[in-house]
Amino acid sequence: MVQFSAIVNASLEKVWQHLIFKIEKPENFVPGVSDVLILEKNEDFVTRKMTITTEGDATILVEKITFVPYKVRFLLLEHPKFDGYVDNDIKAISDKETEVIFTINWKDKITQSEFDNLEMVKSAVLKTKKYIEKN
Repeated sequence: MVQFSAIVNASLEKVWQHLIFKIEKPENFVPGVSDVLILEKNEDFVTRKMTITTEGDATILVEKITFVPYKVRFLLLEHPKFDGYVDNDIKAISDKETEVIFTINWKDKITQSEFDNLEMVKSAVLKTKKYIEKN
């Protein structure tokens, strides 16, 4: 498990609305995202396919995304290397500050070793913070 958090200068409700927006427009929040396609959408979950490019390598993945205030879970359905999920949790610090916590719980399909790229998680949190504070 890898986790990173930051304080966003925005209300809990504003941050929550952005996390919901992130489901369909992740490129605004996650570095290296492209080719986003919503495969299924209903009131309980969204299934999404997208490409993530890191260090020149492109990975196509499919996720089932569930969302209940104030948690969004991105469960990997298809990924060439990993199984698991990512949680985006938020909690109010004050009326104008919200803590954003991203946790990656991925395991290598072959070795069962845990994903441990803190820089990737940190980058996603900081890009999310910046986007929310600007919009």
